[in-house]
Amino acid sequence: MPTPINPADRVPKGDHNRRLDLGLELEQLAAEAGVTPDQLHEYETTSPDHDFDTSVAERVGAALERLEANPPSSQSVKT
Repeated sequence: MPTPINPADRVPKGDHNRRLDLGLELEQLAAEAGVTPDQLHEYETTSPDHDFDTSVAERVGAALERLEANPPSSQSVKT
């Protein structure tokens, strides 16, 4: 699935699953994305019918793209 360019079109639960596929703890992705663990937790647990912070979404998306292009050794799902 291609990553949406517009951060407002991101899917927080999908990004959560991508983090898990990479084998990263919440704190690890938060550090990679330059957000706090609390910001990442709030983003990942956003219900589909609620708004989220698009600046956090943009940073998380960029970090996921970067990490998926060069997966860490912790990645649990190889593609």
